[in-house]
Amino acid sequence: MRILPFVMLLLLVSCNQSEPAEQKEDTGPTVIGYEMNDEKNPVDIVAGDLASTEVVKAFFDAYNEADLETVLSMEHDDVMFYTPTGAVIEGNKTHYEMGKAFFEANENPKWNIKWSMSGNVNFESKESENWVTSGVDMSFGPDTARTTVSRVVDLMIVEGKVKKGYIYQREPAESEK
Repeated sequence: MRILPFVMLLLLVSCNQSEPAEQKEDTGPTVIGYEMNDEKNPVDIVAGDLASTEVVKAFFDAYNEADLETVLSMEHDDVMFYTPTGAVIEGNKTHYEMGKAFFEANENPKWNIKWSMSGNVNFESKESENWVTSGVDMSFGPDTARTTVSRVVDLMIVEGKVKKGYIYQREPAESEK
């Protein structure tokens, strides 16, 4: 019988209707960070267009299908990539050729997006920029001995295509494998 008071209390609490939370007035875009401009002053980064994250997802999906023609079509002709080694890849044709060589040299490469977010940098003196920053695990090699690296990939999206990219890379710790 000791359980009966507990059950009654549980029913009372679960049936209690609380007042809905007060809605805050929309005050504009949500500031999620900042970037330092050329004058060393902070410029707001606000939550960006989620459609841009879909562009990035489609970009990596094309890589996972080894569909370099689609990757090529998703890049501006003058795309620039800054790699973890310090190399700069200039132009989508150069990127296409490097992609072909990578697929020929590495067995079964895969890109697995772990997270992705879109942000707009709202400059005062030039046009705003949309960037999608994603955590990506990239792996390759035979299933019995795959090599995996963790990357942060920062892609500028302009008119639904990749315009510029910065790729940062590290080896995952044993506890992450």
